[in-house]
Amino acid sequence: MRVYFVQPPWPGPGYGLRSQNRWPRKRGDKYNRYPILLAYVVTLLKNAGHQVRYLDSGYLELDYEQTLQKIGVYNPDIVYIETATSAFLHDIKFAKLLKQRFPKVILIAAGTHVSYFPEKSLEDAPIDIVIKGEFDLPSLNAVNALQEGGDLSGVLGIAYRDKEGNIKNNPDQPLMKDLDLLPFPDREIIPHQYYAEAHVVNFPFTFIMGGRGCPHSCTYCLWTNIYYARQFRSRSPDNICDELEWLIKTYGIKEVYFDEGTFNVTEKRAIDISRRIVERGIKITWGCNGRVDRVNKEMLHWMKRAGCKIICYGPESANLETLKRIKKAITPEQTVRCFQLMKGSGIHAHANFMIGWPWEAAKDIERTIQHAVDIKPDSVQFSLVFPIPGTKMYEEAKEKDWFHEDVLSDWGRFEMSTGPVLKSITSKEELMNAIAKSHAKFYMRPEYIIKQIFKIKGMKDVKKIVRGADSVIRGKILYNLGRKKPMISSS
Repeated sequence: MRVYFVQPPWPGPGYGLRSQNRWPRKRGDKYNRYPILLAYVVTLLKNAGHQVRYLDSGYLELDYEQTLQKIGVYNPDIVYIETATSAFLHDIKFAKLLKQRFPKVILIAAGTHVSYFPEKSLEDAPIDIVIKGEFDLPSLNAVNALQEGGDLSGVLGIAYRDKEGNIKNNPDQPLMKDLDLLPFPDREIIPHQYYAEAHVVNFPFTFIMGGRGCPHSCTYCLWTNIYYARQFRSRSPDNICDELEWLIKTYGIKEVYFDEGTFNVTEKRAIDISRRIVERGIKITWGCNGRVDRVNKEMLHWMKRAGCKIICYGPESANLETLKRIKKAITPEQTVRCFQLMKGSGIHAHANFMIGWPWEAAKDIERTIQHAVDIKPDSVQFSLVFPIPGTKMYEEAKEKDWFHEDVLSDWGRFEMSTGPVLKSITSKEELMNAIAKSHAKFYMRPEYIIKQIFKIKGMKDVKKIVRGADSVIRGKILYNLGRKKPMISSS
């Protein structure tokens, strides 16, 4: 079958990507993550003999009409989209326009939003099939079933509209246990050149996923509940190394980012993968996400030897009570220890923090901001708290009436640039100012600026600093400040 994978338009200021973002949102620049879960599906279908093509209308800055014209040229049997809560109203509009123009095209939708609301999504939009949870097997089996006559009753992990128009919700697909059985994602059909991070130094660059899931219970986390049922599965170190060598040979890749929840789920896993990279003589630069409570000198030693240049941590808050309430299972003291160890590792240390917990006052927010400065990471990200549908915190917020009155009737309010969605001790104005000022307080310090200057050893470093500065100033500070008025007056 002819399958067109489409990232539909996301109208309005900024650039957004539904895929691969735990908090799908817009920003002022085009630094977005590679849609690797979608790439696995593209590759599985291609290997099964289906004809596949990909279109990212957001990246290419195409409107609805331009997108529909490209779909018409390809003349697909199936259009496959990935949705997100914050973009879902736009996705509904796209679905309606698609069906008006091409009524015989089968529309498949995957993603966290439709996974959490499978039947309601089918009611709200002219979607034919919803993929629930992980994309791989439900997508492959659904497309194969359509090719073989259209009987979807036995396909696990989907909800669908039958030939009489009735909505059916099939049982879930059990998680795949052996991830080594999956093919390496094709980086040509979904071009790796579209997607990067501001910290990347060596191009060509792409993302890789060495494991899926997380055993922890953070209440704000979306993927572990929607896709992975709080289960962690890792590919073997040799399988990961096989893909790294294949990426280098096939695409000339020089740098990768492990886009998985937690690379150091255990210190042993991080060491085993790093040691295997070293033993096989693989020369590549890479980065990953990590937990602050799973760090030791031996792990950092092997990661550095293997080419790791950046670890992104999620301390989230400096307030112990907050960390307990969100079930983060770390302490501020563990964060301090982690970043002390990072200082002598030669690896870039990034820290993510969240602002706007309903119970936190202005002094609590200031404590977190100052904590971020005190631990001296190499870079930092401050974000608003957004309990997206599918998280435990979303369910808690509904139960405790934490949402602002206009939020649950407008999915677009779950896009971070629209302003806070939760009632808080701290006012909306204070929260939005805190987000912009927190980045400015960290990045505009003379100490930080001087430190970056002394890191410059060549033109690559200059370009990296310019990209990073552009990402922070245009992508975060100015973008949020520029949208501050409509964000505050929207409710």
